[in-house]
This record gives sequence, C-alpha cells and structure tokens, in this order.
Amino acid sequence: MAFNTKFPAHLKADGFEPQTKLTPPIKTWSFSGLQKFEECPYHIFLQKVKKLPDPSGPAAQRGSEIHDKAEQYVDGRINDLPKELSRFEREFKDLRKLYEDNKVECEGEWAYDRDWTSGDWQMDEIWLRAKLDVLIHESETSAVIIDHKTGQKRGNEVKHGSQVMLYAILTFLRFPKLEYVSSRLWYLDKGETTEQNYTREQAMAFLPKWDERANKLTDCVSFHATPNWNSCKWCSYKKSGECDFAYIK
Repeated sequence: MAFNTKFPAHLKADGFEPQTKLTPPIKTWSFSGLQKFEECPYHIFLQKVKKLPDPSGPAAQRGSEIHDKAEQYVDGRINDLPKELSRFEREFKDLRKLYEDNKVECEGEWAYDRDWTSGDWQMDEIWLRAKLDVLIHESETSAVIIDHKTGQKRGNEVKHGSQVMLYAILTFLRFPKLEYVSSRLWYLDKGETTEQNYTREQAMAFLPKWDERANKLTDCVSFHATPNWNSCKWCSYKKSGECDFAYIK
C-alpha cells in the first residue's frame, strides 16, 4: 500500500490535528518498536501516541517468564536449572560460573542518545533503549552477546538476525576497545543455535542504515495504516476493535 501525501483523515478523527509545523510525537525507539512501525505505522500511533493498551499474547508472556528464569539461574537467585532451559543445560551452567567470575552481564538496560552515545535507561535525552539478555566479557577486545528465543526459529531468521546485528553494533559503541563480537541466538525450545561474528569495522558499516530506519520513526508525524494479512493476524488492536483499517480476509 503506497503512502499518500495528505494528512490521513483517520488521525484527524483521533484528535491528532496537523499544524503548521508538526512535532514528531514519538521520541524513543527499541528494536521491537521499530519492527512494529515498519510493519504498520498506525499500530505504533495507537500504542505510543494514543497509549491504548497493547497486551502481550500467551506466547510473549511465556517468553518473558522464561527469560526471567534464565536470568535468575545465571545470577544465582535460583539453584535448580528450570526445565525450560534443559536443552542448554551445559551452556547455562557455564554462564553461571562465568557470572560468578564477574565475566557475565545479564539483562543489561542500555540506552543511547540520537548521536548513538551510550548510557543507561536513566540518562537524559534517551533516543534508543535496548535490553541485552547476556553479555560475556571474554577479554578487553572480545565479547559474546546472547539472545534467548522461545518459539519458532523457522520463518524468523531474518528478524532475529537483524536484532542481534543491532545489538552487536550497540556493544561496540558501549565498549570502545572491543575489536570482535560474536552474536548468538539460543532457541531454548528447540535446542538450536545460530551465530554471526563481527569485527568492529564490519558491524559499524551497518550503522548508517540503522540510523536512517530509526529516524523515520522518531521523525514521523503521519502514521498511515498498512493493513495486510500477516501483520494484522497477530495485531491486538484488530482483536480489540480499536483499529478500523485491519485486514479482513
């Protein structure tokens, strides 16, 4: 669906009136938010501007619970390995030992301003937020980042690969002495893994494209609906009736 150049009528109806110079209403982004924006800008408008509830489905809730269990096992808050992590028993035991040796960070709350300067979620002028499941400090110049996935690998390879690419870039930005990052995806339900390795030069070559994509979101003032079968199928606003533009087969 092509974007038109007129201010969309449905946004006027929602009280988002055009002005002489519109101020972009969304100031921050994350990987998941950018993904939703690129699938359907109107979804992000409903979620971030109108602030309508966007509840997670059962699969997402389960994923959050398993992530919490993984963090609690690695940092020692629970002693027994949760059954959901059993396909990676050896790997999680290794992470636990590395955590005891102060070589592992879990669930890091990273933030960056619009110049890609690194900080945390309390920093001023936050533009990007990211939460990294696991960071292993192998040495001053080498690191491993791990993202835990529940659910299917098949059909999600591009999306998941894009996510860990972004996280590799953010790791290089956060730790200026790093020369090498290995990014890994652990599919906890299947016992499968993928790995992509980057030098600093290789990863940073992708930064301009990420900057371009993110600026389209945080500079956006006209959030057109782009209904299609794939994205509307899982959209909570279609299910709740909040979206008047959802694809209906």
